[in-house]
Amino acid sequence: MTRTTPAGSTPADGPGPRPPGPQRLGVLFHVSGTGDPGRILREHLRLAVIAEDLGFHSFWIAQHHLGAESGVVPSPFVYLAAVAARTDRIRLGTAVATLPLDDPLRVAEDAALADLLSGGRIELGIGSGAHRPSFEAFGRDFEQRREDQERAARLLEETLRGKPLPGGTLLHPPAPGLADRIWEATVSGTERARAAAAAGHGLLLSRSDVRGSLPVGEAQLPTAQAYLDAFAGPPGSAPRLGVSRTVFPAADRAAAVHDLAPGARSWLAQTASNWAGIAVPPADAEDDALLRRQDIHAGPVEDVAAGLAADPAVALATDLLVQLQPGLPSFGRAVAALEAVASSVAPALGIPLSHHADAG
Repeated sequence: MTRTTPAGSTPADGPGPRPPGPQRLGVLFHVSGTGDPGRILREHLRLAVIAEDLGFHSFWIAQHHLGAESGVVPSPFVYLAAVAARTDRIRLGTAVATLPLDDPLRVAEDAALADLLSGGRIELGIGSGAHRPSFEAFGRDFEQRREDQERAARLLEETLRGKPLPGGTLLHPPAPGLADRIWEATVSGTERARAAAAAGHGLLLSRSDVRGSLPVGEAQLPTAQAYLDAFAGPPGSAPRLGVSRTVFPAADRAAAVHDLAPGARSWLAQTASNWAGIAVPPADAEDDALLRRQDIHAGPVEDVAAGLAADPAVALATDLLVQLQPGLPSFGRAVAALEAVASSVAPALGIPLSHHADAG
């Protein structure tokens, strides 16, 4: 790996070691909850503004169709346009847009428009999806989603780069530079990581992998290393490795477990319905064990920071994307968690905050 400068900064002269640990701090929301969807949407708009004020580098949202994981954003670029109107500098990402359930040309159009409205702040994360009922509702083959994703991703990038479409038309309005801000998502897998690296894309690693027995950081380490070793972007570019982790600082572990356990239990049950071999926890399963099963970093800030510092995939990341899901804390508790991450966790990990305009 010879190009190690973070995206948006000036490349160093010649190869050199990458600084250890994440260089940018992001927050990822599923824009989920119970009750009035309008309230949930408005609260997360406020959280985006708060994240920018606290110095987070990026704000990412997940796309959920038909209420999957209690999410209320089936159209992420519509929502990010609303975020863009309320913010000035924070990067705005999709984590992820589910390509097999959409027309890649429409994704290109929507992403391009949101990018223009935001002043070039869109980070375009794409993935194959994991919610089987959504595929059934859209009449798509869940088992074919990875092949569909690859075909759609190729057309999406070609369209963004200005390749003529059938009939000779071009994407309009155009989106200069957006094709260089594509990220591909995976739980783990060296083959997918090398393909993303060969294309010069960023790589997003999910917060948990309950299908295996290893801690998620250990399970994802070969994937992260394969991506960094294989990165082959254009001259001047750099690998972008975003690692997502559930991070929920609280006064004590018991308070954090109380806030997160119901959502963690629900998420694991939904995940088990999509994948064979995942056991649904019994009703009397201990909440603390449930959080540990999902590699959730919760409790006093020093414990949270220590857990993240010991994660080998986080150590290789360029971007640490913290999220509060699968918990569904109140708005006030979500704000307190973001404040604690910015004021205590990020400094403990040596991650700088972004309190100035960012070129990328």
